[in-house]
Amino acid sequence: MEEPFKPLSLSIKELFGNADSLYKIPRYQRPYKWEDEQVDKLWDDVYESFENGDENYFLGSIITAKPWDDEKSAYVDVVDGQQRMTTLMIMFCVIRDLYPDINAEKSDENLFAVDIDTIRASIALYGKSNRLKLFTHPQHQSDFEELIIKGDTKELKKPYKYQVRSDEEPKYKFINTSFLFRKKLEDLGQENSEKIIDYLFNQVKIIRIDCKNREFAIRLFQVLNDRGMDLTAADLIKSFLIERLYNRYKNDTDTSKIKEEQFISDWREMEQTIKNSDISLNDLFIIYEYHILGQNPKKSLYDELQNAFADKDPNQIISDIKQFAHTYFKEIYEADDKVLYSFRYIRWNMYWKSILLTALHTGYPDYEKLKKQLRRFYYLYWIAGKTLSQIKQTSFNLIKWVKEKKPISEIEVELNKKITADGIEGLAIRNLSSEQLATEVWIKPLLLLMEYNVTDNSKLSFIKLNNDLHLEHILPVKYEKYPEWNHITKDVSAKWLNSAGNITLLSGAKNIEASNNPFNVKMDVYKGKGKYDEKNDKITAFLITQSILTDYEVNKYQGNWTLEAMIDRWKWFLIESQEILNIDLNEAVEKHQPELV
Repeated sequence: MEEPFKPLSLSIKELFGNADSLYKIPRYQRPYKWEDEQVDKLWDDVYESFENGDENYFLGSIITAKPWDDEKSAYVDVVDGQQRMTTLMIMFCVIRDLYPDINAEKSDENLFAVDIDTIRASIALYGKSNRLKLFTHPQHQSDFEELIIKGDTKELKKPYKYQVRSDEEPKYKFINTSFLFRKKLEDLGQENSEKIIDYLFNQVKIIRIDCKNREFAIRLFQVLNDRGMDLTAADLIKSFLIERLYNRYKNDTDTSKIKEEQFISDWREMEQTIKNSDISLNDLFIIYEYHILGQNPKKSLYDELQNAFADKDPNQIISDIKQFAHTYFKEIYEADDKVLYSFRYIRWNMYWKSILLTALHTGYPDYEKLKKQLRRFYYLYWIAGKTLSQIKQTSFNLIKWVKEKKPISEIEVELNKKITADGIEGLAIRNLSSEQLATEVWIKPLLLLMEYNVTDNSKLSFIKLNNDLHLEHILPVKYEKYPEWNHITKDVSAKWLNSAGNITLLSGAKNIEASNNPFNVKMDVYKGKGKYDEKNDKITAFLITQSILTDYEVNKYQGNWTLEAMIDRWKWFLIESQEILNIDLNEAVEKHQPELV
């Protein structure tokens, strides 16, 4: 019985120098992705082993298989290991161009000395360009040949960081890797470079696992990488679906090719859509997993989706996920919507995204009302001080209810039951009324919701929660430094300083300007362009802050910031919170003062 795979321990010289050393990257693989960090790590690991005098260094394993559509081909597919293989090939080309007389005087006396013939033979079979030892990703082979294989790598200049980071044109990653190796070898000088190159070719080992067919290779790839090797769940899911695709059409080569091309095209479109958004591909698959299951996963992401996809058409699956990604990008990420903006500040983002995306994907009829119910639910639990464990099961229930098209009136009843049972409204009211409200992590997001609430839709834009956004104490923390604040007693300060009656929002620069100053100086700082400065991508003045300025300019509170002003600000805050969160804060409003919590 033929063994399904054969592992071979090979030196780098053997890996690229043996008669069967002809490799190609199949088109379903990702393009070349290595940047400085990965290239430096490979080099540093090999160099450290060399410096330590280690007899051998193990570089890992690669998995190969005969191409399923051309079993007579002399080339094998690299199912796993393309990043290292491509990186090594780039290094060979750099050595060829930088040191054409490498070990020229040593090769006769030292059988292990790597000369230029060895380098060239590792790049192409007998120097023939049509028999390259490695064909990289088909989409980018022409760039690879022009820049690296046939070009002069000494002429390549360091690309800009933004070019290297872009996955759209891997040619910049080819160039960057070439530049990094050239600098390292130049810094070593030829004599020391010859020593490390001899070590690399003769004493660095790699395990090549040759599989009898691609299906087994992909299965082995899944097993190895599911046990800790450096691949994401999305990579494993992709390989699983491709294996299912091969098995589905293994007796119909023509149809199989068409279906594979369709799959790869849809996968790349989905991947590109997500790259332009604020989530990763793995995030997308987690959200899709929650959407599919409608319950708390009991196994790993890969295992759950593998079970869910087992009996389904891979092309239909990827088409559905592609549409899922497109809906997220268009209807959530790019949407100019006050309620959706408010969700972006919530830390339980996988849950609300899963619920809303399920609603959009399945055409839930009361989507707009659902958004508001979800916002109320999550913000109340956040303000009440609850953690993920308190909202997790309800979040999965919501996905299930949405898929079942449960009426929004019934969903509202279920959420209110949960809120009542957990005593959430009382806790939220207590925290909103606290003397120390300014210390809460949710206060900036809540003030931003109030800002959206008073902003005209035609001027709407998302406000980032970053270091430029500051909580401003209208009565300064160090008010006692200025005689203009002598009307504020210590008792008033103790109760009101960090309460809702004494806070607003300012941008970073303005907050620094305002800080600990007299009220009239602060009012000059509060004057700004008004709303959003697109050129500098930051808020210059908020409407909820400008209202304080407006009162000052009409001499309300005698042009000062007084206890009466703080009481009115306190009432305004609670009334706005009441409207946004749909809770009864009238009793707290009537108390006219914050509570010690």
